[in-house]
Amino acid sequence: ARQMSHLAGIVDDLLDVARVTTGKISLRREVVDMASIVRGCLDTLRSTGRLTGHEVTLEAEPVWAEVDVTRLEQVLTNLLVNAVKYTPVSGTITVGVRPDADEAVLSVSDTGIGIVPGMLPLIFDLFVQSDRALDRAQGGLGIGLTLVKRIVELHGGTVSAASGGAGQGSTFTVRLPRVAPPASPAPPFEVPGGRTGARRVLVVE
Repeated sequence: ARQMSHLAGIVDDLLDVARVTTGKISLRREVVDMASIVRGCLDTLRSTGRLTGHEVTLEAEPVWAEVDVTRLEQVLTNLLVNAVKYTPVSGTITVGVRPDADEAVLSVSDTGIGIVPGMLPLIFDLFVQSDRALDRAQGGLGIGLTLVKRIVELHGGTVSAASGGAGQGSTFTVRLPRVAPPASPAPPFEVPGGRTGARRVLVVE
């Protein structure tokens, strides 16, 4: 069951890369606070045990962007799973969300085994993998970071990787166009006399 799940994940990533490169992914954009999306994604990963054994901290400021929420969660999940994969148990992973001029910035930093300088220019290429010393039982095929790059570019953004070298950890930084927060929601409808109008709602599923 574990290996079938792993294989299904690889096939899903391959299909997504194919859809992105052939222009067959359409984004369902909405204006959202990226900090709230990141919090929700971290809660999901914690509840499924995928962050167990690592200290994960969040440094988030409200910052708004027009994104496809599902795809943004996919980007963050890939970066976090990558960080967990290449960071020894008890290592630290820091997720940051902040505004920077006209950009919304999302970063994932870890204290893991790092990336050698020669691999940095290639790290987002399809099927490229660094020669890393940790157990690769949970490894993929070098697809995830390519998918991250293509999805971010579809949003009009950029992604970059930085590392001080072997044993120095890594930082992945996503920059997306920043937008103004949406207008405040309208006040609830009130009937004369100050009472809120009652409505009966039937939900059929």
